[in-house]
Amino acid sequence: MIIFQIMIKLVVLDVDGIMTDGKKYYDQNGSVVLKTFCDKDWTSIKRFKSMGINVIFLSGDENINKQIAKDRNIDFYLSRSSPKESLLKIIEDRYNVDRKDMCYFGDDLFDIGIMKEVGYSFCTCDSPLMVKSNSIELNVLGGNNAILHLFEYCEKYCLIPILNYEELISKIYELDKKEKF
Repeated sequence: MIIFQIMIKLVVLDVDGIMTDGKKYYDQNGSVVLKTFCDKDWTSIKRFKSMGINVIFLSGDENINKQIAKDRNIDFYLSRSSPKESLLKIIEDRYNVDRKDMCYFGDDLFDIGIMKEVGYSFCTCDSPLMVKSNSIELNVLGGNNAILHLFEYCEKYCLIPILNYEELISKIYELDKKEKF
């Protein structure tokens, strides 16, 4: 008897507190002017994409996050005035993937609803206890190569395919050519 393990087909990422440390830097007019991101996270996103696994951003902050996503060829979904899980049907239809085959990575109370709906939910170690109780806690702080930790967890537990280095790096270089940064 062959048992097939469900593999992740779509990675949905919160941005602030996952891709960033959650800190925002404001100018004198109250506009966000700076957030920091880790390069290894961008490489990890390309590693997912190299395997045919789409990666999207689902964020309540459109200001900088939407442009960053656009420059990196990542689809962006805004969830400012409604629960994140209310976008799941749209996402399922757009990517032709069932929510049980989705991975969500978030860090705050706004993420719990969607965490309960998807097949795989992850959070950072600096997330509130309520979030941790609804997801798998990764031993990483937000903004400190969190996506790299997610990728390596998924690889370790066979939730994604494994590519050899030569195949992987050539696909990553192709993805690099399509990014504006």
